[in-house]
Amino acid sequence: MNFLRLFLFFTAFASCLFFCAQDINGLSDQLILLQENISNKSFVKSWKKNKKSWENSCKSAQTNNELINLANKLINVYNSSADGSLFKIPDIKFDAICNALLNLIDQFPSSELSFTNSSLEKWKDNMRVLITTEQNRLLEIEKAEELEKSKSRVLLADSLIDLFIENYASVFDGANKGSFSELISTSSQASLYKVNLDFGSIANCSVVIDEDGVYELILVYSTSSDEQLANLIMEKCYKYISSHLKEGFKESKMFDGNYQTNFIKVFDFQGQKFADTAKHPKIQLGVKKESFEVYFIVTEPLFRR
Repeated sequence: MNFLRLFLFFTAFASCLFFCAQDINGLSDQLILLQENISNKSFVKSWKKNKKSWENSCKSAQTNNELINLANKLINVYNSSADGSLFKIPDIKFDAICNALLNLIDQFPSSELSFTNSSLEKWKDNMRVLITTEQNRLLEIEKAEELEKSKSRVLLADSLIDLFIENYASVFDGANKGSFSELISTSSQASLYKVNLDFGSIANCSVVIDEDGVYELILVYSTSSDEQLANLIMEKCYKYISSHLKEGFKESKMFDGNYQTNFIKVFDFQGQKFADTAKHPKIQLGVKKESFEVYFIVTEPLFRR
């Protein structure tokens, strides 16, 4: 079993190295091939003293910036010796460097390139392959990163829902008894109380008193604007709440433009009269539109039973 784990680790590590490695050598080879086929006499004469060291630098290059500097050195010598006006390559990503060189070669007068038609087309094809390979590499990295993010979201949401389930009955009982008195600590400011329950690392829970003196427990999950995480937390909370409704409680929704779909979910007692409904707590659950914060709100009964 340990051998299998070790094998899987090194396989994953090797895959990561494959996807993380840009083909610097491949691009440097094409850059060297380009300079070998610049046939402008003034350039060839001026370039002669730089050629060997420049080629060695290309072969040992390990970063994008090194290749950009080497390409620009070639361009500078060409522009100054052949009265050229080739553009310099800015600080750009690997695939963009390849694309820039593709555009660059079209700026040379055909008489100043010793490529045959077929060898020039092959050079361009090689550059296009480098671009495609790099874009595929970036796509694989993006997929791997998104997979890791998805795993992290699930782990975080699972840990949060465990605490939510652990505290749910205490919150509901606190609302039923009125004012959540057994759950709150000393008020840090008027009409706002901290709650003595742990809902997780990204949760903030407090009890507020509205202008009518009604106590509400407000639990907010701050997701750092991660919509997928918010929807995952929402889904898990909704699943637990809807499957643990007390007798007489029903699900409905209330219009609120601050929330996704312009509605917030409501779980309350469906009494024959308003007075019957008002003797029970009300639960609300929703995801804010812009911040993707998840709100779980429990309001104490308006009327005492």
